[in-house]
Amino acid sequence: MTRLHPFTGLAFATSAALVCLAADRWWLSLAIILACLALAARRRVGGRLAVAGGAVLAPLWLSQLLVHAAFDRTGSQVLLAGGPVRLTVEGLTTAGGLGLRAGAFAAVFLLFSLTLDRHALIRALDQAGLPAQLGYIIAAVLALVPATMERARSIAQAQAVRGAGGRGLANRLSSARLLAVPLVLASLQDATERSSALQLRGFPAGRERTQLRTVTARRWELPAGAAALCLAALLVVLLTLGVIR
Repeated sequence: MTRLHPFTGLAFATSAALVCLAADRWWLSLAIILACLALAARRRVGGRLAVAGGAVLAPLWLSQLLVHAAFDRTGSQVLLAGGPVRLTVEGLTTAGGLGLRAGAFAAVFLLFSLTLDRHALIRALDQAGLPAQLGYIIAAVLALVPATMERARSIAQAQAVRGAGGRGLANRLSSARLLAVPLVLASLQDATERSSALQLRGFPAGRERTQLRTVTARRWELPAGAAALCLAALLVVLLTLGVIR
């Protein structure tokens, strides 16, 4: 499957997120989430999207449930009441709507990040004439999470071979400390080595830079991305003014 130009994918993701946040329609948020899951399954990243989305959204959904549902004082349709807890239909509706909007927003950008070719994005930024430092920062941020997870997995496997860890709170705290120290030291060493390598190469090497392989957008991508952004902006304005209800 041919990848979209990074800017086209970003335009589509931004448009979907803007419309979802402005519309505040549960069915639209649910449709966006299902569409993201379908696209993720097609690109064979469905499992990674589900895991990453669950890790990001679980604490947010829990907080929404506690704030808007479990201690609601304004709703009239009470489902459960006891002490400070007052669970209402209105609170559940509010928490569910906010949770779906957050889920759609997270699903869109997580799917974009999981399917993004980081190297193509950096080349596209470079071709656009942006500073090389900006491209390096974006590349470093995008590569930080997977690199850190892989390094943490390797350290945890090495510690398991040595017999570190075990059950119980004390053992878990000890395992976390044994994991955190080498992880931080390895990250600092990696940053030092990269800094030295960049200095030796005279980064950013001036404005005149050439690309061995350029990133090209197909003819329809630029107008399609611009149209998606314009349509999203128009819908946001109409929804804000109350023209569309």
